[in-house]
Amino acid sequence: MMDSKKMIFVVCFAAAMAGTQCLAQDVAPPFTWAGTGAAWYISEQGIDNTDFQFELSVDEQGMVSGQARNEEGTSRVKHIFYSEPKQYNWPGYFSRKIVFVLLFNESGGYPMVGVYNGRLLMDKFFYGEILLTGYEAGSDTAGALGVGDAEATLIEGDELPYDLRSTLEKCFPIGTVKIEGDFKSEDADAAAETAEADDVMALFNGKDLDNWHIYSQDSSADPKSVWKVRNGEILCSGNPTGFLRTKEQYGDYKLTLEWKWPEKPGNSGVLLRMGGAERIWPACMEVQLMHNRAGDFVGMGCNFNENKAQEGAPISYTPRMNDSNEEELGGWNRYEITCKGDTIEATVNGQLQNKATGVSLRKGHIGLQSEGVPITFRNITLTPLR
Repeated sequence: MMDSKKMIFVVCFAAAMAGTQCLAQDVAPPFTWAGTGAAWYISEQGIDNTDFQFELSVDEQGMVSGQARNEEGTSRVKHIFYSEPKQYNWPGYFSRKIVFVLLFNESGGYPMVGVYNGRLLMDKFFYGEILLTGYEAGSDTAGALGVGDAEATLIEGDELPYDLRSTLEKCFPIGTVKIEGDFKSEDADAAAETAEADDVMALFNGKDLDNWHIYSQDSSADPKSVWKVRNGEILCSGNPTGFLRTKEQYGDYKLTLEWKWPEKPGNSGVLLRMGGAERIWPACMEVQLMHNRAGDFVGMGCNFNENKAQEGAPISYTPRMNDSNEEELGGWNRYEITCKGDTIEATVNGQLQNKATGVSLRKGHIGLQSEGVPITFRNITLTPLR
């Protein structure tokens, strides 16, 4: 019997899968599904419940990537099976049989596979059961579930394969789940970006820092010894501690920038919607640049719903969604950060790493930290969002 924490992993993982299927009906790949869910499951404490978030993408080839998470951890999507929709007499009402295969981090050395089995209703709501089974490489169960394949894939057909349906009978039911979500078409996003191309602003002109303000913990330090421009790049020495910020304030936007560690990896951050008194740790939402922590969110005088910090802590905090995908030392990394309303999303090198909702700060300066070691920035642009 797995402990309750492992049960939660399975629940979250399954939820992510369910969303994918909804999307396939309405839009051709590539697309991304995101939503929230709730699950009731069996644990050592009895019947528990949990809430979770998930995001799932399918590319042009039907390859699946994604993650699901709650406070206990993350799980990743492996395979999605679904059959064609069954139409009912009521207008617009239909359902589809869907099976999601989930992999999750297992502690204790006993590999397990989570399976999400149920129906999607009206392309919006998923209701189903959570199943659990052991995993043994090369077994019939592994083969039927597709576990061990090199790629995570979306598999569709008129009905589910017989070997899959047979395998489900061997799985142990541990709970039920429901989710509600929505999706966005990557093609539609691309068209929107094209329409907004004329609105892209270069925050850094590649020549000087005339549009920026420098703050240093050591007021006697020469700002030009800390922040320099060379060959279209901003070079920060890292000492003394402080930040470089825009003179203007911004509310809703998409921010892109690139950074690298020229000597050794260290710590820095991108400061969003910063304001109030100028100090080393200003009121803002910090999107981390610390080596191997890019994608973490730190709220300083800023609250958000996903906060994992202890109650009463001076900061809010939530870790990135996935393992670090930063480039090796000396390589350029790219951030795409979207601030819209009370939501902030951060993508590192093309992978969504974090999302915060209910963000309390809505407008402010954009800053780059000087925090101990040299760091280099370039290609800093902003697209206003309406």
